[in-house]
Amino acid sequence: MNNRIERVLGTVGELMQSHLTKQDYDSVTQLSALLARVQHLRKRATELEGEVSEIETSLKKMGSQSTFAQVAELVPHLDRNEMDVRDAERGRLRTLRIEIDWDANGKQRDKEIIIRPMAAGSMAVFLSRLVEEFGPDAVQKLSCVRVNRGPLISKSPETDFLNKSQGVVYNHKRLRGTEYFILTHSQTSQKIDDLNRICRVLGLVPGSVQIRTVDRAEYYKEKYA
Repeated sequence: MNNRIERVLGTVGELMQSHLTKQDYDSVTQLSALLARVQHLRKRATELEGEVSEIETSLKKMGSQSTFAQVAELVPHLDRNEMDVRDAERGRLRTLRIEIDWDANGKQRDKEIIIRPMAAGSMAVFLSRLVEEFGPDAVQKLSCVRVNRGPLISKSPETDFLNKSQGVVYNHKRLRGTEYFILTHSQTSQKIDDLNRICRVLGLVPGSVQIRTVDRAEYYKEKYA
């Protein structure tokens, strides 16, 4: 299975490079969605390989069928919410575009546009930039924010971002330049609500940050124009 996944990754990469050369951004957008799916499968394959080994070790230690129910608990179930997030992203092929007027917030910077292929990436870069500009005070305020599945940021994502009923850790990304991680496991519309609330918590001037969804192809157009 791992070999097949690696071959598919290689094929997708070659096709993306070919279409980028041709400036065929619509095809690149479709391929980026496939790339995200395959990368997720690679991660899951690695996790499952480790879990199977764990189960095999447990089976060797067990001497009665009455304990087999305990073995079943070792196999995690895919979080339904995570499936919904991925399916929505694949179907809509949307991401977040965030425009920041730094000057309005007392920073002598040109307006900045943040856009990444995935909404979680845009969110993580934006919060990282806020911390870079406003320092430890921003980290302290962000640490007090809670979103739909737990704290917004944490130094211990394995416990603070854990879905205990499913035994899986919610999607998260590192807050650049810090020891914290950002909880990014939500639909794109929820991310917009959360980010607007964060702007208010940090005291940013109303209207100085514009956040909207755009077609994922816009990222490639801006990057390779």
